Amino acid sequence: MTSPKPLRSTDAVLEAEIDKFRQHADLLDKTELVAHIGHFEWSYELDCLLSCSQEYARIHDMSVDEVLAAHSSSERVVAQLHPFDRERFRMRNDMLLSDRTAEIEYRIILHDGGVRHIREYSILVDDDSGNHIGVYGILQDVSDRVKHERDLEYRDELARQAESITDIGHFIYDEKSERYLYVSEGYARIYGTSPDDYMTRMVGVENDLADVYEEDRGRVAEEYRHYLETGRDCAIEFRIQRADGSLRWLRELSRAKHLKQGRVTQTLGVVQDITERVTREQELMFKDALANQAETITDIGHFVYDALNQKYLFVSPGLARIHGLTEAEMYDRATAWEGDMTNIHPENRGDVRKAYDRFLTAGGGWQVDYRLIRADGEIRWIREVGKAQLMSGGIPAQTIGVLQDITRQKSAEREIIRARDNLEQQVVARTRELANTVKRLQKEIEEREKIAAELDFLANHDALTGLPSLRLCKDRLGRSLAEARRNRQISAIMFLDLDGFKEINDEYGHEFGDQVLTVTADRIRTKIRETDTVARIGGDEFVVILSSLPEIEIARRIAASLIDVIAQTISVEDIDVGISASIGISLYPDNGVTAEELIRAADKAMYRVKRAGKNSFGFVGAVE
Repeated sequence: MTSPKPLRSTDAVLEAEIDKFRQHADLLDKTELVAHIGHFEWSYELDCLLSCSQEYARIHDMSVDEVLAAHSSSERVVAQLHPFDRERFRMRNDMLLSDRTAEIEYRIILHDGGVRHIREYSILVDDDSGNHIGVYGILQDVSDRVKHERDLEYRDELARQAESITDIGHFIYDEKSERYLYVSEGYARIYGTSPDDYMTRMVGVENDLADVYEEDRGRVAEEYRHYLETGRDCAIEFRIQRADGSLRWLRELSRAKHLKQGRVTQTLGVVQDITERVTREQELMFKDALANQAETITDIGHFVYDALNQKYLFVSPGLARIHGLTEAEMYDRATAWEGDMTNIHPENRGDVRKAYDRFLTAGGGWQVDYRLIRADGEIRWIREVGKAQLMSGGIPAQTIGVLQDITRQKSAEREIIRARDNLEQQVVARTRELANTVKRLQKEIEEREKIAAELDFLANHDALTGLPSLRLCKDRLGRSLAEARRNRQISAIMFLDLDGFKEINDEYGHEFGDQVLTVTADRIRTKIRETDTVARIGGDEFVVILSSLPEIEIARRIAASLIDVIAQTISVEDIDVGISASIGISLYPDNGVTAEELIRAADKAMYRVKRAGKNSFGFVGAVE
């Protein structure tokens, strides 16, 4: 706003009033500059801008004279607005005529192409006769506020997406009032409710522990008490029972946001749903227990050895037992096993060294029988079978091996030979006995080899459907990608998740759900090519590897056929149920070059299909 020109007067009172006016005008200019606010007058009769403050001109990135010339008509003003905001700006006149005031926000385009967000407040001006003669208005540059609001929206959305992907949620709890100040959507989702319902229901310590599973409640209460008294971070795993009766495993990390006199007064916490992880750990524990029992019964043990670093990566309890050592002692043995023969009987070292040398030269695997000198000095006969698990530059970098204590077998063989030499006169009868013994031994060997094969199968396949496991799936995917690279072809990875399976499982039970999964797995097999692989990677999730695709359309047709066949009614125990599938598809090399990248990309595409309505498929970057 420009100050008035000085007037010549001898009247001291008038001069004082003029000085006061100048000060007020200067103060107004400064106020507008600080607050990014400018004012203007618009004439309806002349259809132009009559006057404006300097800050109004600065907001438009012009001088006062330039903006007066630029705003010489309504259409020229509208032309400076963002195209999407012009209609709303024109409607401002209707608002003024009905309410005499109007408040709107719009964007203006500057000379350099930049955009500013404007908030305008306008008042209708009438003459003495009540005729509408113009508008007086105030403009404020709110670009920084809009940018800040958008940044907050983006961050909120990113936080929501992160919570959804990682099954986490967070909260702020006031220990003094025993109330939640904030819970995120992810937090409420974990507890099977909404943020508002949860905050309304959870008031007081007793209510806060109400959802904790009864067996864990005392332990959780004690952990919270210790945390409140010490102010140290509290990390705890426990179970909750949701309103629908389902149990979920949670991991909670609480940290003091505010402390007063050493006690926690406000808490910031993060909760993660770890049910799937705990379930997998329990399954692994069961499988380990079964494997240990099998090793004990069959006198076998197995290992994974890192030849480059000369150390064991894995040692089973059975292997340590065969050597007469603990598992920790076996791990401490860092040695080049093909050269260390100290624990092998001197008479067998040559055979063992030859077997190792052939393996290191030709690769593949090895098998050799020898006598092992245990840590306690006892000598046991061992059969060792192994193969290369990982090659590096043509040299085995990692090996996997199985040892079996065949001392009893060797003793039996020696007894047979001794009996044959000493009882020549009973050769016919003894020959029959020897034949039976050999047959028994062969059967025992076959049974043990069968158990070893079954253990290997269980390690790489899903026990329910017989499909490859995630580990075998990644191995096959790695080979598929290597072949695709060599042949410059496309590979596709489908991440398939069943829609509605959880409801079937909850209504009819896990055994019924297992039969539904088996039928679904068989249907998937019928719709893929012989060169393709389908794997069950957990729960109701499957991965399909489409190798060597000459064109993407094949993946599209297979996905469509899978959607159709899975959606067909399934009859189990005279009960008809229906499910569907959501499929995400990633392509090599467009969406990734490693197994992990492609599976992760397909998983994200699948979740987009879920959100778009399920029972369909979509490629990475698009949902059909």
